[in-house]
Amino acid sequence: MIECKLIPMKKYGSLAKNDKVKFGKYMNSIFQFKGFGRKKWVVGVNIDLDYEEQHEKPLQEIVEGCVEFLNTPPKSKYGKRRKRKPLYGLFEADPYKFYLLEKNNKKYIQALLVVTERKSKHFWGEGEKVSLIK
Repeated sequence: MIECKLIPMKKYGSLAKNDKVKFGKYMNSIFQFKGFGRKKWVVGVNIDLDYEEQHEKPLQEIVEGCVEFLNTPPKSKYGKRRKRKPLYGLFEADPYKFYLLEKNNKKYIQALLVVTERKSKHFWGEGEKVSLIK
């Protein structure tokens, strides 16, 4: 497990006038995997982590460790009486796609993660429902 966090983003990038930020965006493209548009949706996120500390590991392993960290629910302030859910929803362990990017000499990971929640207050938009036409 690798400690990381999602980078906040504005709805329309840096051109947005309002200050509201969320942590990702539901992708409206059609993806080719089982369950897409019915039980699974794709979210585009930017992951912030200390890459210099992890640079000797392969990028696939780093992203999987971050997803594992993001899937752990936060500690409950009520003790054991209440079971907590992961903050951003449950991501699949294997990311759909990911890239290592650098902006202002700061490295971060841009990833497309598969999530099981169609709507989330932490992401812009909502997942598209796809029906198969035969």
